[in-house]
Amino acid sequence: MVTGTIQLLRSIYPFPAVVGQDRVKRALLCAAISDELRGVLITGPAGTAKSTVVRSLRSVVPSLRIKNLPLNVSEDRLIGGIDVDHAIKYGEKRFQPGILKEIDGGLLYMDEINLFDDRITQRVLDVMEGGENRVEREGVSGLHATSFALVGTMDPAEGAISSHLLDRFDICVEMDHLLDRDSRMEVLRRRLIHEADPQGLALSHGNQMAEMIEDIKEARERLPLVLVPDGMYETVSRLTMELGVEGHRGDLAMIRTSKALAALDRRDQVCLDDLHEAASLCLQHRRRDPDNEKEDTGPSDSSPNERDIPEQTDDSEWEPPSAPGEDCGGGSEEVFSIGDPFVVIDYLKPSERRMDLGKRRGKRGSTGESAHPGRCTTFRIPSREVTDIALVPTLRAAAPYQIQRRRPDMAIVLESSDFREKVRVSKNGTTLLFLVDASGSMGARRRMVAVKGAILSLLKDAYQKRDAVGLMAFRKDSAELMLPPTKSVDLAYSRLREMPTGGRTPLAMGLSKAASLLSSDKVSKDDDLVMVIVSDGKANVPLDDGDAFADAMVMAERLSSLPIRFVVVDTGSGYPRIDRAQRLSKALGGTYFRLDDLNSERLARSIKMAVHG
Repeated sequence: MVTGTIQLLRSIYPFPAVVGQDRVKRALLCAAISDELRGVLITGPAGTAKSTVVRSLRSVVPSLRIKNLPLNVSEDRLIGGIDVDHAIKYGEKRFQPGILKEIDGGLLYMDEINLFDDRITQRVLDVMEGGENRVEREGVSGLHATSFALVGTMDPAEGAISSHLLDRFDICVEMDHLLDRDSRMEVLRRRLIHEADPQGLALSHGNQMAEMIEDIKEARERLPLVLVPDGMYETVSRLTMELGVEGHRGDLAMIRTSKALAALDRRDQVCLDDLHEAASLCLQHRRRDPDNEKEDTGPSDSSPNERDIPEQTDDSEWEPPSAPGEDCGGGSEEVFSIGDPFVVIDYLKPSERRMDLGKRRGKRGSTGESAHPGRCTTFRIPSREVTDIALVPTLRAAAPYQIQRRRPDMAIVLESSDFREKVRVSKNGTTLLFLVDASGSMGARRRMVAVKGAILSLLKDAYQKRDAVGLMAFRKDSAELMLPPTKSVDLAYSRLREMPTGGRTPLAMGLSKAASLLSSDKVSKDDDLVMVIVSDGKANVPLDDGDAFADAMVMAERLSSLPIRFVVVDTGSGYPRIDRAQRLSKALGGTYFRLDDLNSERLARSIKMAVHG
């Protein structure tokens, strides 16, 4: 049996030959033995063998069919459509199934799943969960059952997937970083052996492969008999609630995974160790609390969170008039540490006013339908003269009528009613400029620590989405560009860490300089422009000799007509509360948030929602 299996799978990298990655292997084996676990997501940097470990699964599940879904797959090829050959021959419309029928009983592999169109991923997940594919399009109807597992891989640095899609994966696991020299050397050695003599590498792991084949077979037979003690359900529910897991998918996935783990370990009952392992596989991508949050160990630079600081009850929000040249609200300069970073998730509908300015705003710079430049996502019946023909849909539409239209001098006869045009979507970049109040008032109660933590999280998110990010700080008598728009998160982090706090508050000057930068040739005219203003709204440095805050409001009204989306984060705290930042946001036509009403995770989530829709 061993020799026959190796001969059949001699070109496949052996599953046991993958160095390390025990959690990833266990996750894939759980999906291989359980028909109830159908969605596995594997994350990790490029070059960490994500594709290799997925494809190697067939070496220990020889009957498994793995089909790679192309990144540019069309919706027709995926779900099915009209059978063109039959339509041309017989003049009848008949449904022809697509990939989702072909993969029935197998494993669908979506490499770089984060780069797929959300509609494609959504449809795959819908069919996977429902067990059937229903199609109603182009005058044809189709319905067929299908059952398959889905494995997706992605490099988080290339962009994230939306949280509602992420939640639909039963298991999400990250590739381990092999940092020790011996492991890296072994990876290199085995890879070179496989390239030179794949059958030889398979033979060297033949006994392990044979044992795993038998183990998987026995685990599939044992799985229906595995019991879950009643007390385990309470444990699962308590854990998911403590972690802030929304919905019930996490609970179900955890129970199903723990049963699969017990079956793999030749046990007929789930134990606590199974639940612990299942929790690490099924809940990490669903939790909504800030993970890895540091404890506050004292008054040092330990990155405390805003909510950990006692509430202010005095009237320090009101600042007295200052004498000319006085260093208001600041005193000496201070460089604050950066608060804990966190994951940026979810979306919020952007301001309707911002949608009306200049260009259309969409998720991560998507500008919606465009002219010829851009990626073709679907097709439509044209409303005017066709200039960008969708050839295949046009031929499909004409196919059923070729018998009636048959002409000896033409292979296919097209009429105007057959024409379909391409719908293309172009994707602009996004340039975000953080305009940060670095005056002395931001140092009160160490608010700058939490603010820097939020900005760092958004910088990381912008890097993943390939956005350009700039950083400008206003303090003393002017505004300083700390970082021109860049896609280097390391450089942005360095500038943020070094940014000092202290001095007066030239708000109007900051708004003016930030708008000038976003309107200059230094920023691509095709980019979506976003200004995130982080301030309490106070101002004590006028443009001339007038009222400083009045100058800022006049400047805001002037900027509101620019094709820039504004987000104002109010860092003010305590009582009585003034509404300067809120008034500023209203004058700009922007989106407003209060820092002290939101914990650090919600702050970044809300800003991302407002910026990217």
